[in-house]
Amino acid sequence: MRKLLYSLFIIFISAAAATAASPSNTGFTGLWEYPTAEVPGDGAGWIHYSRYSPYRTYAADLGLFPWLEFNLRLTEYENDAAKVSDAFGYYKDKGLDLKLLLAEQEGFRPALAAGVIDIMGTELRKGYFGAATWRYKNAAVTVGYGSDMYNGFYGGLSWSPLEWLEFKAEYSPMDYTKERVSGVLIHPKEADSKFNYGVVLKAKCGLMGSLSYQRGEELCFGVSYAYDLNRPLFGGKHPPKPGEANSKDWDGCDIGKLTADLQETLGARGFGLRNVVVLAGDKTIHAAFENIGYASQTQAVARAVITASRNIPWDTESFTCAVMVRGAPVSCVSLNQEQMSLIRMDKFRAFDIERRSFSWAEKTKYGTPPGTKWDVMAGPGESRRNGWGEIRAALAFEPRIDKQLDKMPFMARTDIDWIAQLRSSQGWSAYLKVRQPLHNNVEIWWEPEMNDTTRIWKGVLSYLYKFDKNLWALGEFGYLDENYFGGNLWGRYYISQTNLWAGGRLSATKEREYDSFGGIPEYKRDYYYDYSKREYVTLYLPQNGDNGWNLSWWIEGGYHDSTYNADLTARYGKFVDGDKGYRLDAVRNWDAARVGFYYTDTDRKTTGKSFTDAGMILHLPLSAWYDGHASNTYWDEEFTMLSTFRLFAGKMPGAWQTPETLVGELQPERLYQEVGDQIERLCLQMKGDEALQEEPAKAYGFVDYLTGKWRRDIAITDE
Repeated sequence: MRKLLYSLFIIFISAAAATAASPSNTGFTGLWEYPTAEVPGDGAGWIHYSRYSPYRTYAADLGLFPWLEFNLRLTEYENDAAKVSDAFGYYKDKGLDLKLLLAEQEGFRPALAAGVIDIMGTELRKGYFGAATWRYKNAAVTVGYGSDMYNGFYGGLSWSPLEWLEFKAEYSPMDYTKERVSGVLIHPKEADSKFNYGVVLKAKCGLMGSLSYQRGEELCFGVSYAYDLNRPLFGGKHPPKPGEANSKDWDGCDIGKLTADLQETLGARGFGLRNVVVLAGDKTIHAAFENIGYASQTQAVARAVITASRNIPWDTESFTCAVMVRGAPVSCVSLNQEQMSLIRMDKFRAFDIERRSFSWAEKTKYGTPPGTKWDVMAGPGESRRNGWGEIRAALAFEPRIDKQLDKMPFMARTDIDWIAQLRSSQGWSAYLKVRQPLHNNVEIWWEPEMNDTTRIWKGVLSYLYKFDKNLWALGEFGYLDENYFGGNLWGRYYISQTNLWAGGRLSATKEREYDSFGGIPEYKRDYYYDYSKREYVTLYLPQNGDNGWNLSWWIEGGYHDSTYNADLTARYGKFVDGDKGYRLDAVRNWDAARVGFYYTDTDRKTTGKSFTDAGMILHLPLSAWYDGHASNTYWDEEFTMLSTFRLFAGKMPGAWQTPETLVGELQPERLYQEVGDQIERLCLQMKGDEALQEEPAKAYGFVDYLTGKWRRDIAITDE
């Protein structure tokens, strides 16, 4: 499976967090071989490695929702009979596991969960289970039942006499004699014992190590690192500088100087904003700006509001800010005197803000209501030049894992990316990324673009146009990705007072040449793996057909779920290779970090499947690792989770910045959900209050979600 190494080491990395539970051998929250009825919590989980011969597992576990645990793993079978080749080593199989927390423990009733293991790919270990867990303080007891290899009723207990120490023991009826790989029995005899026991050592930084004796025959060990997508992996904080709050009232201020000073502060180099304009009227201040320095629009809005709260007179009745994109105002945030006072005193809490504070910006120059009169204006001045031109270099590491090839499955290429970007305030923007390989041992015949040629990886000219306050068009043309040259055109209509949008996409593309810097071949490509030469061969021949323009199109619609900050997108249309069908995307957002899935079903199915493709969508900003300074650097990835798939079926050409990345993040409903939490977090950081940072990840049962009980519980807690 391509690019799986990303998911095993990088994709879910974020801040360490202490946890009462610990992973099982396969990465699920559990005992040793069996899952419990506990989940890590919303956005929390661990990256995990364990060796329990003849098995070796690499896993990434995540609380995808407060009630759903997602576990992605790669299992290696260390059995000589399952050895594929000297280069490839032992047989390796990926797995995808899900656990649904039905209900949390309440009184005598235990926590209840059900789940399935290995639901995609080869499904070698597919099975179903149900579990019940009673927890009392630092001890927990679990009983459950599993099908297939889980082989009936199981049970166990865990006990943590110390914060850093956990004992776990279980009764395991697992039937290893059913484990076959390519007809080979992995563990041909029954286990010597049905009992497993051992210890888990936990460090406050999130690192965990385990040592256990399992099946009465093996000494096993594992290591895990706990994370929380709400916190950076290596820590670090970048709160705004508190500064001394302005103590003057409106009548005692020089409004002209005040406006100029605020504009200079918000537009200073390094603050993360450009094209900053500040307007002042009768006890009213309006700021317009474009975010260029923060990983999310939410962070930019929160920091601008906090900074403004300390620079405006205490009796300012209204402060509004318009977030702009390429010179066009997108959304407005409006705060009253009381809210700004709470912020300047670091006493603001998320529930102090209301939905009516957020709206789509009017189609005026700075997003102000038509006809509004202002006494003073400052900017944009030098702030327009902030981030206008940018040149930088970055290291890129591209690992691959593929078990279909008779060679070492772990391959990688290390590159230098030379990146240039131009920004304007008239809708235009340009981007160029040239990728120069430094070291490369990737040899996958259906990915000839992973060669040693320095190439334009992406290079586009893009234009954004605002028709009305919630009607947009976006176009881009150039090198869309490593495979296609051409253009994309989107239309988006965001339905007011809802979380819905509708639109479409039209793409015109030509295939690119793999062995040139930026060439466009005359004929279409045809490539295959030459087993006699043990290398891939790419052919551009007349019999392959002319490399003409390919037209593809999609009707699109989306919904933003405010409860879980999730985006759902549906598309139907014609894909690049001419196949027709639909694609569904579901993505969870944790501020700037995003993890999601796609599912594609066209009239060209993958062999042995009832659909075309399915995979993961990832977006991780630099701040997910360390939040030490303002940065909008991020890593995007999309990869299939199938072992085999139709190479060109269900394929969409690449894009640089889509309407979802430019405008979608600024939907008023989404800003309402995120801005209050972000301001509260930054206020607590400035006060040195770590209470918010130490809160455990939220977890509650699916039944509580369906009945709405979780909302009542949160309301009681807040009171």
